[in-house]
Amino acid sequence: MSIIESLVAVLGSIESDKIAVHEERCITVRNRNADCLRCVDACTSGALAYCGNELAVEPDRCIGCGTCATACPTCAIEIRTPTDEELTASIKRAIAGSKGHPVIVCETALAAASARAAKGGTDSERRRVQRGAVVDAGQIVEVVCLGRIDESALAGIAAYRAHDTTLVCGTCESCPHGPGGEMARSVVESAHNLLAAFGSAMPISLVDELPERVMVEGARRTDASCGATEGGVSRRDFLRAAKDGSKEAATDAVSHEIASRLGEVDAAAPVAYRKVGADGALSHFIPSRRVRLYNYLKHVGEPVADTVDSRVIGAMTIDAERCSSCRMCAVFCPTGAIAKLDEDDAFGIVHRPSVCVQCRLCESICPVNAIEVSGRVPIAQFMGRQAVCYAMKKPDWEPSRPASAFDKVHAMLGDDLEMCMF
Repeated sequence: MSIIESLVAVLGSIESDKIAVHEERCITVRNRNADCLRCVDACTSGALAYCGNELAVEPDRCIGCGTCATACPTCAIEIRTPTDEELTASIKRAIAGSKGHPVIVCETALAAASARAAKGGTDSERRRVQRGAVVDAGQIVEVVCLGRIDESALAGIAAYRAHDTTLVCGTCESCPHGPGGEMARSVVESAHNLLAAFGSAMPISLVDELPERVMVEGARRTDASCGATEGGVSRRDFLRAAKDGSKEAATDAVSHEIASRLGEVDAAAPVAYRKVGADGALSHFIPSRRVRLYNYLKHVGEPVADTVDSRVIGAMTIDAERCSSCRMCAVFCPTGAIAKLDEDDAFGIVHRPSVCVQCRLCESICPVNAIEVSGRVPIAQFMGRQAVCYAMKKPDWEPSRPASAFDKVHAMLGDDLEMCMF
């Protein structure tokens, strides 16, 4: 079984109540020459693995940590435990409960903190035990793994005017979900660069122990079992009220509208996946996380940097001397960041970094290795105010013509081609 066939089978079998899979968004499904296996590399539980040139899947091992969804540039994998909307609601609650100092903690680090508190290892921890101090669930957001947190979540914390945020990861070397910690570090660095480019100095700390400030005496604690506080609304009820199915549909509609305004999709077409457009390109999809990220950054402030370096937005460059003008990069681009240019005498492509998700599919499939993608993007391009046009030499052959194969060979070999039959 080929890698592409294996991946399709994997994606189909891994979907569960923990994650949702959108096969048509996967760049490896879009083009079998893509070399992306980021979800496999990021898997923290062994549910996805690549051994002996074959992909293997064990759905029962999936813990719903969401690290694969964070790693996937096109949101082909979406996490359901919690959904992005539920996570946002939890973050807002933690910002309010901590007075602007939210803490996001993985379940492994939280369990370790509880065990240490029970034993009263250090002087500080012994004092906590003596006075009945426990973790105040109203100040924290608990996730299975910090790999669940992406740049849009951290940008949202800044947009909601938090003073700082702390991510508690524990010790990844001894954690069975170690790859999630590596992903968290990458996301923190990327988010820091994004926020700094928009004038935010909000500290993002990645630590291995819960801070003292989230510990409270037992009499004032938040009941972790139901999240209820005195005179307040239970966490369970809060999340139930926050979860609204219409939000996801609205987000998809906003994504589609943005794409329509940029000229990337037919505004009259439905949001649902369509195989091939009028220009011969596969249909486009802009991840809802991208929309949220830009919305949050807009509320953070105005750009103060000349360039932005991140994990999730990219700028493409083309070596004109190598380029063969095939424009396959535009055909397979999942978001429409690369589009064909056919106006009057202009022939080539247009690249919009503001829509690029840095999936690097264009790099992988370019037959002459003429394309490079960088995470450093000029601010005007990042904001969508500028696009980059690459003029190309129009080929002498037309793919749709019956004689196109002969025409292409003739164009390459010249008029002296000697024909013979037999």
